[in-house]
Amino acid sequence: MRILIAYFSRTGSTEKLAGSLADTLMSRGHAVQFESIKPAVRYSLIREVSRDIPRWPSIFLSLASASWRRHHIATYSQVEEDIQALKYPNVSEFDRICIGGPKWAQISYPVARYVRTVRGLGGKKVGSFATFGGPPLKAFELELIEKPMAQMLGRTGATVTGNLGVTSAFHEAGIMPLFRLVSRLKFGRPIEDFMLGSEYAAEGVRTFCDSLLA
Repeated sequence: MRILIAYFSRTGSTEKLAGSLADTLMSRGHAVQFESIKPAVRYSLIREVSRDIPRWPSIFLSLASASWRRHHIATYSQVEEDIQALKYPNVSEFDRICIGGPKWAQISYPVARYVRTVRGLGGKKVGSFATFGGPPLKAFELELIEKPMAQMLGRTGATVTGNLGVTSAFHEAGIMPLFRLVSRLKFGRPIEDFMLGSEYAAEGVRTFCDSLLA
């Protein structure tokens, strides 16, 4: 198969995950091409946070209430960001597509713009992958990226074959001590056990590729 891995990576963590997926897919005999999604404007933490702030109250409520989380995911307005010209603006020639990026409040803004504007996703099988700062908490790190991605991809006519999420163990706001504590309290394991290179991540990559190729 011809497989495209499209990703946005600001610190390099998502790029490494994309590379791990490519290695696994190529080891199974498939041809892989990359699409690096690049913002059209220079990144600014202040700019990003200012655009996220209006959604924070709803996100915090989502952690406490499953019903509110469903409401939030169904009704929130996804922020987008202009991206540079794509190498593959039409993905019709590919048999499978993988799309990934870091989790911000939900879908990172350049990835959201990519999904909405790239052509040829209709009828395609697509795998969604992400990196995030904390451990793989279902309510926060997983559902707030996987379900919005499924919704957005569903609108294009694509079929989501599976999701993959691993931690980068990095957060530029300096809250990693909190995430490390949560990882110990929730899972009884250090956050490094959920990073790329761990057995957790290796099994996730295998399962993701199995689902993508099925």
